Amino acid sequence: MSEDLMFRKEAAAQVRQMGRMMAALYYHMSREVVAAVGKEQAKEIISKAIWALGRERGEQQKDRVLAAGYEHLPQNYGKLPDLPSLGWDTEKAAEAENDTHIRITYCPFAEVWQEKNFAELGRLYCYIDQAKYQGFHPDSDMVTLKNVLEGDGYCEMVCRTKVPDGK
Repeated sequence: MSEDLMFRKEAAAQVRQMGRMMAALYYHMSREVVAAVGKEQAKEIISKAIWALGRERGEQQKDRVLAAGYEHLPQNYGKLPDLPSLGWDTEKAAEAENDTHIRITYCPFAEVWQEKNFAELGRLYCYIDQAKYQGFHPDSDMVTLKNVLEGDGYCEMVCRTKVPDGK
C-alpha cells in the first residue's frame, strides 16, 4: 500500500482532531471576549460573528450549487457538501420531513464544549446552520429540533419553507 493512502477510520480521526482543535479555539476566544466585555455583550458579539460566517458560507454554497447546474432549492444545499464527510456522524432522521432532515449523532465541537462545561456559549456556534441556509436560500428556515448542548441525545435539524411573519 502506498504511503499516500490512509484508511477511512484514520482520516476520520484526523478530521475529528481538527474539529476538536477548532472547538477549543472557539472556547478560548469566547472566554476572552466574555472577560473583556461581559457575558451578555459577548453573546451578542459571538452571535454576530457566527451569523456573518454562516451567511458568507451560505452565499458561497449557493454559487457552488448553481455553478454545478443544480436548481436554487434548499434541498440542493447538500448536493455539494460544505463540511468534511468524515469526523461528524450523521444520518437521515427516522421519520424525515424532507431530504434536509438529518440527525447528527457525533460532533467533535459539542464533545469539547461539553467537556469544558461550555454548552451555553458553545450552542451559539450551532446557529451557523440557520445562518448558512439564510445565506443560501433566504426563503428557507433551518430549524433545530434537538441539540446535544441542550441535553438531547443527538442533534436534529430540518429545513422548512419560511413562514411569513404574522401568519
